[in-house]
Amino acid sequence: MTTFDPAWTPSARLVVAALIAGVGVYGMALGTTYPLLGLLLADEAGDAMNGLNASATGLGLMTGIALISLLRRSVASGWMPPLGVAVMAGSLVALSMADGYWSIFAARFALGIGANFLFVIVETALTAVTPTRHRGRVMGLYTSVTAFGFVAGPAVVAGYADIAALVLLGCAVVVGLAILPLATAAGSVSATVTPAPLRALLAPLRGEIGVLSLVFLASAVDAIVIALLPVISLRQGFSATEGAWLVAIFHIGLVAGQPLVGLFLDRVGRRRTLVACCAVSVAATAAASGAAHLGFWSLATVMLAWGGANYGLYTGGLTVLGDTYQGAALAAAVSCFAAIYAVASSLAAPLSGLLLQGIGALGFYAVCASAYGIALLYVLRQPDRRKGR
Repeated sequence: MTTFDPAWTPSARLVVAALIAGVGVYGMALGTTYPLLGLLLADEAGDAMNGLNASATGLGLMTGIALISLLRRSVASGWMPPLGVAVMAGSLVALSMADGYWSIFAARFALGIGANFLFVIVETALTAVTPTRHRGRVMGLYTSVTAFGFVAGPAVVAGYADIAALVLLGCAVVVGLAILPLATAAGSVSATVTPAPLRALLAPLRGEIGVLSLVFLASAVDAIVIALLPVISLRQGFSATEGAWLVAIFHIGLVAGQPLVGLFLDRVGRRRTLVACCAVSVAATAAASGAAHLGFWSLATVMLAWGGANYGLYTGGLTVLGDTYQGAALAAAVSCFAAIYAVASSLAAPLSGLLLQGIGALGFYAVCASAYGIALLYVLRQPDRRKGR
């Protein structure tokens, strides 16, 4: 367990503010590219191939973890996030000019590499500089700001899908601006974060398999929603525009819900909050299975609740890791956390594409509800490690 709690000083708050301001671009980049490219490829590739293309970002995320470890002695950790942002911006420019299935795949792969340079270091730094009693709220704010891009991106796609190249170029400009706040925090991050070698990931992988499974579930569902919910909605009788808006509404719930989840993590307890997130997710996915009979606005309400509850598992998992590890072990745990996120992002879209092709939207939601039910049973059996003291 944690033996040292950092002081909540003005300088620590400034670092937190700079990192959160910079990391919002991750959500902007992925929130735009996933639904936009999913719709563009819908006519050129089947559901399974569309899902495979979306997995390129997850493969890039996994590659990014290895590159962080390889570069840890030659690049200061504080300068890895600005480097990642530069790679992401370049990838978006490449996507705006990409022509063909595999060129889009390659650009998405590079986008994932840049993204992991950003958020592995940022998550480690945020966790390291935040005291336990504030950690849930800071993690909730972090995930909320990150998710804002997942709201803005699909909303842009809903209105401007016919000018995809211009949308991607505009997103590249916005992403590039994040270098400024990240650069201001580079010195403090370099002094706080020591990237871990790949072999160090084995310890938290063995010790935190339950928490990491919750993260896998939340990340997999989020990747599926971003990449394939418009397609799933088409199969249920909704229009492409309505499908894009459902992605946005799901992430509005995520944005609005994470500060509340963070407050509950600190005030009510880690375990009780995770139990509530699992229970709401079970109910939401069960309801969404009958979306064709619900109508658009009823389904939108379900998506709003589901978005907040699902990503609450990610926020809660990150908070628990911060309660448990510090120093080099914390960096290893967050890298392991990122690896699970990357694996989920890589596997979720192609597997869900096959699932959708094989058993349809109803079967897809039934599988999701079952997974949340198993997670709920697991969390109910766990002790509450910290109660935000």
